[in-house]
Amino acid sequence: MRRLRECDERDAGFTLVEFLVAMSMMIVLITVTMSIVVTSSKAVTVTQQQQNLNEEARQAINRMTRDIRQAKQVVTAVNPDGAAFNPTALVAVRFKSDFDGDGCINGLNGPVGVTCLAYSSSNPEDVTYCFEASSSQLYVIDNAAAGVVPVSAATTSCSGGQPLLAGNVYRFKVSYRSNIYRDDLNPSDGVTTWTELDESGVPDGNNNGTLDVELPNIDSVVLDLTMLVGGHKQLYRTQVDLRNQSQ
Repeated sequence: MRRLRECDERDAGFTLVEFLVAMSMMIVLITVTMSIVVTSSKAVTVTQQQQNLNEEARQAINRMTRDIRQAKQVVTAVNPDGAAFNPTALVAVRFKSDFDGDGCINGLNGPVGVTCLAYSSSNPEDVTYCFEASSSQLYVIDNAAAGVVPVSAATTSCSGGQPLLAGNVYRFKVSYRSNIYRDDLNPSDGVTTWTELDESGVPDGNNNGTLDVELPNIDSVVLDLTMLVGGHKQLYRTQVDLRNQSQ
């Protein structure tokens, strides 16, 4: 009888208290594990979103840099940098570049005796980059395409444009600079802004608070592209010098 009793006591199961303690520990372990999994999943998602943003922005910046670097002149600037800059309004920069080196723009108005190469829609030479905050899109506009009306100071939409990015653009800003250092009102910064050209008056500006007659003196632009996805903002900035501006 004693040996049987000993066997019964040795083979006894968990008590209710032991079972509850074990369950509590299991719940804590599962909760911690799930928390780690969720956190890791969010981190992977954020990393992927960041990589996608970087790739989108890189492609856009490279395209704009290539085009603007070869520009002969900035033709129109809508909502440029400065005190009056409105981040929620349309931003556009129009320029002309002689990509094929024939001395003409889109096959027109070449020097005397020069045969212009035909306009190519695959590589237009009169281009506008245009941003609409309402659509979170940055567009590229071929101004020689049928039905396209080139942007002006009064333009309010990127009509005729094709998306340069798949959305996610939070802000686009273009700053305009010049190499005419005699007009630099703040010599310590070594930069002559378009507003300083404007304030200098004749012959470099007209002191009307608008970027217009100063455009031929613009030698470089600074592109600020801010992307937004998943609540994360990322600013991409580059300065582009107009290599052919003086030609």
